[in-house]
Amino acid sequence: MVDRVEASKKWENHLAWFFAAAALCCAVYAVVLALRVAHFPFELDYEEGNILNAGLRITQGLTPYPDPHSWPIIINPYGPIAYLVTAALVKAFGVSFFAPRVESIFCAVIIVACLVLLLRRVGAAWPISLGFAALFLCNNSARNWVVSCRVDWLGLALALMGLTVFFCLRGRTGPLIAVILFVAALFVKVSLLAAPAACGLYLISRRDWKQIWQCLVAGSILAGTGFALAQWWSGGHFAFAQFGTHPDAYRLIVYLVYLERVARTFPFLAGLSLLALIVDLRKREAALPVLYFLMAGVGAATSGKAGSNTNHLLELYAALCFCAGYGWRYVSAWFGERKLAAASAVVLAGTYLAMLIPFALYRIPLDPLDDPASCVKLDQFLRSHGNAVLTDNVGAVLLTGKPVQVSNPYVFSQLVLHAGWSDEVVRQRIHDKKFDVILLENYAGKYTGPDARFTPGMVQEIKQNYHVAAEFQCLDAREAYVPN
Repeated sequence: MVDRVEASKKWENHLAWFFAAAALCCAVYAVVLALRVAHFPFELDYEEGNILNAGLRITQGLTPYPDPHSWPIIINPYGPIAYLVTAALVKAFGVSFFAPRVESIFCAVIIVACLVLLLRRVGAAWPISLGFAALFLCNNSARNWVVSCRVDWLGLALALMGLTVFFCLRGRTGPLIAVILFVAALFVKVSLLAAPAACGLYLISRRDWKQIWQCLVAGSILAGTGFALAQWWSGGHFAFAQFGTHPDAYRLIVYLVYLERVARTFPFLAGLSLLALIVDLRKREAALPVLYFLMAGVGAATSGKAGSNTNHLLELYAALCFCAGYGWRYVSAWFGERKLAAASAVVLAGTYLAMLIPFALYRIPLDPLDDPASCVKLDQFLRSHGNAVLTDNVGAVLLTGKPVQVSNPYVFSQLVLHAGWSDEVVRQRIHDKKFDVILLENYAGKYTGPDARFTPGMVQEIKQNYHVAAEFQCLDAREAYVPN
């Protein structure tokens, strides 16, 4: 009987290693594919051009946070660390998307490594730690975002590094080092509060009041100093860039739909995470994986903001992998006590196959890569049509060496529609035909609804004073308008 139990455990361990190896292979494939896509010389995401422009401005001795009412209109809603890193990459490698995309990929690898360390810290075996951490990059939504330059990756990497240092580094220095990383993450993206909140709740549950006060004081000093420096650097406009650039509508139903989609898309990870939550509640414990899962779920509420996308769920995906790997020990122990190795294997296989099968069947939607010649034609068109270009595709302007007129057009339009700003400065320029080209993601008449990147007044002026001169198959650059 003992031999049968030992054989069963050995077989389950082999199965865990098999699926961990499969997940790691898929994660490596996702990284390799992202590196290949990183060479594509044109914009793949709307925000890429805005981020690259902010970095370029810094290399030119300018701030990424100028007066938003001046001309050109430059609005950058993220923290300075992301833009400073981009500036360093622009300084080293020139104006291109390759290096910033590789930075995002590198950060994704760091996130997976942090998840491995965190899972090992909570007692997960090596195959479970490696496999569940790798599932983060087997998530097709994460695969979509890792091919582009987004500040989310740098911010989440810093937050996960802080969580790892807090939980894994022994002694009193760990939490204080973690505070530095958490503050750095906030100065990338101010909504990355889930990890520090989880750590704070963890300390509260253990009544470690001294450590709580030390972290609060250290964090307040660091954040206050950083804020003051950013305000000085920006001439007083940093505060608006961080806290005043999102007047757009909030829809709670969108957030709830996203949560439902996460649960439906990742049923086993969600189930294991909820199981860990229930067990810990019954035991009246507050494990860090569960707290992080809860805080990341709350943090994902930013997805309800108009213009948001699934990049607002990246931290929730990471928390799911962490909490599900932690919850697996309860499932494994329960089945082990009842000598139900086959049932345990079925659950483990289902957890992995629910991720790996969609991964194998999925094709990342990168339309410009299907016809790169069209983007080359766009580049040639812009180079032969003057310097003043108004567009959704800020990256196309940068790559042709032209000055950016409006960055970020979506944020500017939302400020006009919901914060009482005037779009007269842009409308008058369109009316006077001062733009040599207006490059749009679609026909002007299609710019309607809460997520439109140009105001109705601007669209009306385009329709009256410009006409379509060329069409392309490039992201955010399909219709090129020139003056009548």
